[in-house]
Amino acid sequence: MDGVVQASAQFRARRPSLTVPAPPVTVADLAAGGDDARVEVVDGLCVVRPWPTPLRARVTSRLAQLLAGVATSGARVLPAGVSLEVSDRCLLVPDVVVASSPAPGGRTLRERPFLVVEVADASTRRYDRTVKLDLYREWGVPACWLVDPDSMTLTAFELVGGAYVTSSVTGADGEFHTVRPFPVSVRPADLIDPPDPD
Repeated sequence: MDGVVQASAQFRARRPSLTVPAPPVTVADLAAGGDDARVEVVDGLCVVRPWPTPLRARVTSRLAQLLAGVATSGARVLPAGVSLEVSDRCLLVPDVVVASSPAPGGRTLRERPFLVVEVADASTRRYDRTVKLDLYREWGVPACWLVDPDSMTLTAFELVGGAYVTSSVTGADGEFHTVRPFPVSVRPADLIDPPDPD
């Protein structure tokens, strides 16, 4: 039994540590301490995002590949870990970002993207659907998708008159079609368990 406890302690000791400044925090304060794609700043408070589950990571990767494969000229699907600097006291890290240009230095984007996508899991679902969705709306992001791998749904929102309107809720057996920010079709079930190649 002592060996199990010792092995567990050694495993925890190898986990990376994270130091964040005391609130209120600015984006500049966070950058001075080094970039960590798991930390967001909301109104000067640091929010540490959990490590993605294997399912969330797989869905995020497959969706980014799908979008990159059909993106039109002038739209770029940015790699995971790109931050959006909404204001000097607000920094968000969506799971997928589609914007007109790459993030300078590859990490932080200050321009408003065309589309943000959040892939939920048990520890991020409420935060993604409330706080982050509201901040994207206030910033004027024209389209936002929330993907829930557990229920195999994709909920799409479009900005209309300063408010997000649900434009589609697509379940596992359905297929989501949109032209915003470019024509694309997404089957939520394929993000989780894609069909075998013919």
